[in-house]
Amino acid sequence: MAENTLIFPAVFDKDDNKWCHSDSFDTNVRADTLTFVTFNIWFGEYYFEQRFHALMDILKDTDADIIGLQEVTHESLELILEEEWVKDNYFISDITGTTFLSYGVIFLSRIPVKQLELYPLKSLMGRYVLIAEFNINGQKLLVGTTHLESLRHSAKIRRVQLEKIFAWLDNSDNSVLMGDFNFCSSWEENSNIDNRYSDIWKVLRVNEPGYTEDTDINLMRKQLKRPEKKVRFDRIISRSSTPGWKPNRINRLGMKPISPEYPNVFPSDHFGLLGIFEWRDC
Repeated sequence: MAENTLIFPAVFDKDDNKWCHSDSFDTNVRADTLTFVTFNIWFGEYYFEQRFHALMDILKDTDADIIGLQEVTHESLELILEEEWVKDNYFISDITGTTFLSYGVIFLSRIPVKQLELYPLKSLMGRYVLIAEFNINGQKLLVGTTHLESLRHSAKIRRVQLEKIFAWLDNSDNSVLMGDFNFCSSWEENSNIDNRYSDIWKVLRVNEPGYTEDTDINLMRKQLKRPEKKVRFDRIISRSSTPGWKPNRINRLGMKPISPEYPNVFPSDHFGLLGIFEWRDC
């Protein structure tokens, strides 16, 4: 397995009308709140163009500070790079698709990235984690986004993947991990999550199942993939010191059909998550 790779995020240069790689930044940003979004956007070709535009509208409306996307393909990356709201507001972790093979994960960030690293994971599916370092309110914040190994029988691989990820995130008192974990919060496998981390859904909405794959709601998934499925694979989890970042709100995204014209087409086979954190001094 190769070593981690330093990645230079890109910004859109309006004067030259092109995306350009930027150096790492060491800017200290002041913020009272941070909004995170994670979304497995699904690489399926089914109504791809219509789903993509609906999903981009959802992401734009979140006005999120940091967005982690999974199952990004070369085709969808090219379209993301054409979005005016992305050009105007965000750094992006990849502009050429070189960080993944057929699909992968990317970051979009409003906040200058001090350092961005790509860590390959033990995987039969080419999985990895992106970890971004930010300097906010004079404190280091590490944020990871990943898509852990798929399929139920891959629990042992996911355990090794998580062990590595938590070790890499340990170099900060404040860290967030978000993405598609590929195991449900109700499974025994959930014990593989470092117990220093809080699952934001469980903290804020403990009495709600919060399924991010739900065939009772997502008729597209039920129609295409047949078996009934109700699982909470997608997560935002965090570990924070004091002063630090505390969870305030979490919601699911993409839970409605993309339009009345397509009543059985949803933005993705997953629902996304939006999490808001507050800075607290005590």
